[in-house]
Order: sequence, then structure tokens, then C-alpha cells
Amino acid sequence: MSDAGPDANPKPNRHVSIEIIEPPSPDGSPGLDPATRVDTMVQDRLLPTARLDDGRYVAWWFDADAPDPYDDATTEWVVAPTRFLAAATFQELTEDPARFDELVGDEGTEDEAT
Repeated sequence: MSDAGPDANPKPNRHVSIEIIEPPSPDGSPGLDPATRVDTMVQDRLLPTARLDDGRYVAWWFDADAPDPYDDATTEWVVAPTRFLAAATFQELTEDPARFDELVGDEGTEDEAT
């Protein structure tokens, strides 16, 4: 049974924005602070993450032996409000290339998780 009577408080609409973007130029926005790099453990892998100037976090490579975030080999950044969300999303997408291609295809480059 539901407690949704006339006096019940409605649940707030919540969402978490997770973006898949092309890395900006090193002097572009959002800027990345390389001093904030922390390799974040997701299951059995360490993935590099760093804080962006706007307070969000980015993951950019599938293991800790990563190139620079702005290196030509780095083709996508996963940007999220926490290190773990960025790293876990990056890992999940690299484990399912079809889903990754679907998200970064012609329809757009942003994924919003709810």
C-alpha cells in the first residue's frame, strides 16, 4: 500500500549528470588540476581520476598506466560529480563497447543517470 495521500510529501525529482566529452585543449574549459590525480579502485582495476576546476571529477583511461589526460590517445573523458562515479562509469562503458558507442554516437555525447 502507498502512503500517497493528499497530505503526503512528493518525492523530489533527483538526477545525477554524468557526461562523456571529448577532452578540451589543455587551456580550455573545464580545466583539470593534475595535482589532484588519484587512481580510484573499481572492482579489480585502478582508474585515473582528477578534479576539474568546476568541482566535478574526470576519468579518462582504463588502467593506472594512463597517458596524460590531454594526450592524443585520450579520446573521451567521463565527467561526474564524484571520482567514483566517473571511474565506475568509465569502467562500465569500456566493458560494454556497444553501449559506449551508442552513447557517444550521432545522437549526442551526454548520459544522465537517475
